[in-house]
Amino acid sequence: MDALLSWLPFLPVLISVLIFAVLASRFFRRRRIVQRGEIATARVVSISQTGTMVNQVPQMQITVDIESAGETPRRVTFKQVVDIGSMPRAGDRVYVLFDPQHPDRVILSPSPSGLGVPVPGADGKTLDQDVVRDLIALSPQLRERGERGIATVVSVAPVPDSAQQIVLEVDGIGTPKRRVTITQIVDGPVPAAGDRVYILVDPEDPACVALVPGSWTQGQSLPRGANRLDPLVLGPELLRKGAKASGTVLSATRQPMGNPALEGKGFSKWSLGFDVRPEDGSPTYRAEMVISLTSPEKAQRIAQVGVEVPLRYDPADPQSFAIDSIAMGYGDPYEAALKAAQSMGAP
Repeated sequence: MDALLSWLPFLPVLISVLIFAVLASRFFRRRRIVQRGEIATARVVSISQTGTMVNQVPQMQITVDIESAGETPRRVTFKQVVDIGSMPRAGDRVYVLFDPQHPDRVILSPSPSGLGVPVPGADGKTLDQDVVRDLIALSPQLRERGERGIATVVSVAPVPDSAQQIVLEVDGIGTPKRRVTITQIVDGPVPAAGDRVYILVDPEDPACVALVPGSWTQGQSLPRGANRLDPLVLGPELLRKGAKASGTVLSATRQPMGNPALEGKGFSKWSLGFDVRPEDGSPTYRAEMVISLTSPEKAQRIAQVGVEVPLRYDPADPQSFAIDSIAMGYGDPYEAALKAAQSMGAP
C-alpha cells in the first residue's frame, strides 16, 4: 500500500503523458493519411457529435460508404473535428483520404485541387469537377483499364447501404450476351429493369463492371426502343470488329425526314432491303435497315436497287448490320461522338 501511495504525486504527470501520447498518435496518424493517403469519394451515411470539443470545434462521428465502382462499396466509421461551416450532411457525396495500409483509417478531404492531389487517370488534363469526382469514384482497375460497354438492366434492388445491386446483361459485337451482378452507389436516377445503359468493363477481368456516370456521356442516353447500334459503343465496335459482307440492295423506299431543314441541305432517309453475302462463306440472308444519308451523292451510291455495297454485321446477331462507310471512303460516322466523349477525360 505504501508503494502505491508513493506513486500518487506522479499520477497527474502520468495522465498528462498518456493524453499526450494519444493525441500525438492521432496527429501522426492523420499526418500519414494526409501525406500518403489515397483519395476517394464517399457517401455520408450518418454524422453526429461525440460530445468532445477541440478549440470550440465539435468532434463528429461520421459513417460513410466509400465508392469504388467495379468493387463493392466499403462502409467505414471514423471521428474527426469538423468546422460547423464545412460539415457535410447525411446523403452528401464527399472526398475522403484513406491509408492504403490501414483502409479503416479515413479522414474527410478537400477537393483534389484544394489538396494539390493529382487526379488518378487524368494524365495532366484539366477536367470538369463532375468528371473528376466520377473518375475518383472508380476502382483502380477500371480507372486504368476500363473500356466502354453497353448492357441491359435485368433487375435492381437496394442493399443495406447507399448502393444498389444491379443485374446486367452485357451486350457486345461477335460475343454471346452474358450476365453480371454489380453493387454500386448510383449518383442520379437509378436505372430500371429493361433500361439499356453505358458501362465500363475491365478487359482483363470481365466481372469488373460499373455503370458509366452521366457526366461522361456528353448527354448521350439510350431510350427504350433505340437502335442497338448506339453512337458510342456498339456502332463503332461493329465497324471495327464486325464480320465483313457484301450486300445487294433489293428495295429502296424513301421516307419522310421529319426535319425539313436537314432535307433542304440534301439529307434523305431510306428504308433499304439487302441480300447479305458474308465473306466467310456463311449462307446468304436478307436483312433490312433504315438509314439517313447526308448527301444526294451518297443516296445515288447506296439507295438504288441493284447497287452492291460493303457491309459489316454481327455474327452473333446477323440482323445487326451497317454499311461499311469506311470501306466506301466516307470515314467513321461515329468519330465526332467518340471525340466528344474523350474530350471529357473519360476512357
